[in-house]
Amino acid sequence: MLRFIILITVIFSTTSTLADSGSPQSLAYARVYTGEDGLTHFLDAKISLELKDFAPPAPPLALSSRIPASDIAFAVLDVGWNGDWHPAPRRQFALVLSGSLEIETEDGETRRFDAGGIFSVEDVTGRGHRSRVVGTDTTVVALVPTLE
Repeated sequence: MLRFIILITVIFSTTSTLADSGSPQSLAYARVYTGEDGLTHFLDAKISLELKDFAPPAPPLALSSRIPASDIAFAVLDVGWNGDWHPAPRRQFALVLSGSLEIETEDGETRRFDAGGIFSVEDVTGRGHRSRVVGTDTTVVALVPTLE
């Protein structure tokens, strides 16, 4: 089985910096999961980053630990696309490459993810979540299933 590794170094959604380096200390993303109440919810999460010499002689960069993944797929969603309630087909990260996507969980919370937005869908049981393209642009999403 092919294994792809997620390497995410996004500055705009980070919190604080590594000691005087100007590099982010963590990368924020949203989790969509099914809670003990059987409903889907959002949870703000972070991936820790460490300043590493990843590819010398290039300068050090903020790098996460590796997250085992199986493959990658790209979804192209046309303007007006609307996915009613559905569970995630598998646990996976979604990386919004262009356009805007809105996700609604069963507890009533709705979040918008624009280009550069990151979220994971883990609600593989229950009713799931709603997804829809918002705005006037086609939305492109990279989907990376995790092996965890």
